[in-house]
Amino acid sequence: MPGGFGEVGYSPTENILKEIEEETGCTAKAERLFAVFDTNRFQLQSKQYAKFVFECKLLDGQFQENQEIAELQFFAINQLPVLSEKRITKEQMEILWQVYKGQRDQYVD
Repeated sequence: MPGGFGEVGYSPTENILKEIEEETGCTAKAERLFAVFDTNRFQLQSKQYAKFVFECKLLDGQFQENQEIAELQFFAINQLPVLSEKRITKEQMEILWQVYKGQRDQYVD
């Protein structure tokens, strides 16, 4: 899942689109905001962050392996690889899946 720290001067939407292009070589369009997570609510860290999660549509581009992402692949929700719990937890993924399926509204901590 592409992502990164937001840069000053960019909106959350601009930041995620920039990260997608930098990390995958593909351009995308942000379709809707799924959630805003408070990182300390799900996994205590040394610093507190707001994590914005968007549903994005890939527009074009050719994925190129890089130092951050070795391959681009889509997974069924029940076949996800092991997650980096500092980046996203299983509970957060379940919330996102429920938003995607229309089983709950957009989530905001």
